[in-house]
Amino acid sequence: MDITIEPIEVLQKDLLMWTKLDVELRDLNKKCTEIRKKKDILQSRICPIIQSENLEDNIFSIPALQTNVLFKEQSTSETLSYKFLEEKLNEFFDTPDKTPTLLQYLKENRKQSKTYVLKSSLLKE
Repeated sequence: MDITIEPIEVLQKDLLMWTKLDVELRDLNKKCTEIRKKKDILQSRICPIIQSENLEDNIFSIPALQTNVLFKEQSTSETLSYKFLEEKLNEFFDTPDKTPTLLQYLKENRKQSKTYVLKSSLLKE
């Protein structure tokens, strides 16, 4: 006697499992967001101290967590929005065959800002 599982039963079980996983993932993402906020707050307190004490080139070793923490500069560019494109095209455009030049111009003229972040790396055993 062979028991066959109906496709609808499989669907129900899979939907239930998918939903459980989805809820779990949502909860984990919420927890991750909270952890990121706490980490950012600590980073905003730590980075100025590292700078004021001239410790930018140091590697902070945390053996208990098998981790090194480094102070790094991070650059970010202004977003490439329609407003940005429109402004720059109006400033620059005189003939359509200059597209490569225009693209290079846009890349080179985006605003950049620098921030400081902490980076960790696992210690090799």
